[in-house]
Order: sequence, then C-alpha cells, then structure tokens
Amino acid sequence: MEQNIVKTQNVVALLEGADENLKNEFIVIGGHYDHLGMGGEGSGSRKPDTIAVHNGADDNASGIASILEIAEKFANQKDKPKRSIIFIAFGAEEIGLIGSKFFVKNPPVDLKKINAMINLDMIGCLDTMTKDLTVGGIGTAKEWDILLKKYSKDNYFNLQKMESGYGPSDHASFFLEDISVLYFFTGVHDKYHTPADDIEIINFDGLKHVANFAFEISNDILRNDKKINFIATEIVKSEKRRHNLKVKLSIVPDFSGIEKKGMRVDAVVKGGIAEKYGLLKGDIIISMENKKINNIHDYMNRLKTFKVGDRITIGVMRNEKKMTFILDL
Repeated sequence: MEQNIVKTQNVVALLEGADENLKNEFIVIGGHYDHLGMGGEGSGSRKPDTIAVHNGADDNASGIASILEIAEKFANQKDKPKRSIIFIAFGAEEIGLIGSKFFVKNPPVDLKKINAMINLDMIGCLDTMTKDLTVGGIGTAKEWDILLKKYSKDNYFNLQKMESGYGPSDHASFFLEDISVLYFFTGVHDKYHTPADDIEIINFDGLKHVANFAFEISNDILRNDKKINFIATEIVKSEKRRHNLKVKLSIVPDFSGIEKKGMRVDAVVKGGIAEKYGLLKGDIIISMENKKINNIHDYMNRLKTFKVGDRITIGVMRNEKKMTFILDL
C-alpha cells in the first residue's frame, strides 16, 4: 500500500445565542464526514480485497444529515437559544480522530466556554424490533441521565447507557479536554466498513427519532441558565485488552500517529501509574529501556515484553526538553 500525505479540513458553522451573557458559552454538535474512499488494503475496510466505493451511508452520512437538520431547526426558531452552538463536520476521523483532535488543539473559542459536546456517529440503523439506542458519556455530567429520561418519555427507544466519555469517535477528543459529552450510536452491523453501507440500509424513521432526541436535549441545555459541570469517568482501554498486556501505564496513547518524534500521551488516567510517577498529558514517549519508540506500535510491542514488578526507564520529550522517568510496574 502506498501512503500519501494530504490536507483535509473540518467544516464549522456558528449560530450565536440570544442572551448577552450566555452567548459566549457554547455547545458543540458534531460528527465526522469522512469514510473509507475506495477501500482496499490498509483502508480499514472489512473487505480489503475489494476496490469499490465505500459510501458510508450509516458511517457517517447519517450523523451529518442529522446535524444539518438540527442546525436548520435551530436557525428557524423565532425564540433563539441563550447559548451559542458550534455545528461541526470533522475530517479524518477514520484514521485517528484527527479532525476533532485538531479542533480542540486549535479551538476558535475558549475551550473552557464549551459547555458540552454532542456526537452523532452511525445513527442510521436503529433496529425496528429492539429500538436499541446506545448513548455514551452519561457519566460525564449529572444532568445527562435526567435529560435522557425526560426526553425519552415516549419510550420510543430502548436506551443502552454507557458511563464513560471515552470511545472510538470524535467525542473522545472533547472528553480528554474535560468537556461533558454525549455520544449517540445505533450499533454496528454486517454492512459496517464495506461497500454495502449504502442508502438502502438506512432506517429513516428511526434516524428522524434519534436526531429529534439529540435536538431536544441540546435545546434544553442551551436554554438553561445553569451550566453543565464536567465529571471525569473511567477511560476504557480496549486497545490494551486486545493486546493482552501484562502491565499498563494507565495512559491514553495517540492512536492517530500524527506525532512523528515518538508516541504522544493524549491523557493520563487519574490514580494510575503514569500519574504516580509524574507523566503528563502531552508528553512524548521516545524510548523504553533505551529502545527507541517511534509510534504506538513500538510502544505496544515494547510494553508486552514487561511484567509486573519490572523497573523500567522511560525517555520523554516535554516542551522540547528530554526527561527520564524510572517506573516500578
């Protein structure tokens, strides 16, 4: 496979709030617009031997269509919400949440003024029988569970609630910046990441209900005088579980590979070994036991060679300064 480096972009729109004081607070309603192109080896396609258009009707045209509908509904309201809304379509989600990571690292507004982030990703295939709707991030604010109960009172959905604000989609980038998140998702199916993820599989009635559900919750927090307060939840480290690691550093590594000088630490888990020994978010791990770390693959492979009780040396770059940490695993 030949890899090309190209530029992509996020697409952002702002709807200003009506309240003179609260219009400088924001919620973000977003989802990714990229998919897998023509597929093929290394693309993430579940049929890598097939070169064909991967339209991604569910992943994630369903989310983007809903964001546009929600934006139109807010724009047409005579009584505008108090807070402002940032609508955003993220690029390059499929190769490591690159668009959302770029947004939070280069925000057009003060991140501390972003009240919450609503992520719509793969919401087009609601099962007509079970009506299972997964909502992630409910543990990141005490208000979420109350609002979910309030606006699902018609019992249209069978809600599957997940506490954690971390996960394999763009809301994770905001959660790692201490922003409360909600993530709407109707589930993985056999058409996922194949050319068959096309318009024929979309449940349009279900999609309408999910989009309206997200709108009502967003509308409530935009008009409420009280601000949503962030609550940190446990970070689920599924990547580590897949590799059956004997030890862990309790960090969230950079899965995107943007950093070329080592493996960047995207978050440090509270109470974990990395925090105990002084590693910080943003540190770049460049070596472990004097062996160079170029990327996440080096890091994971190196970590697998250690066992509980080992004392190891980790080389880190922090703000262009080289540092050494000695950890007891």
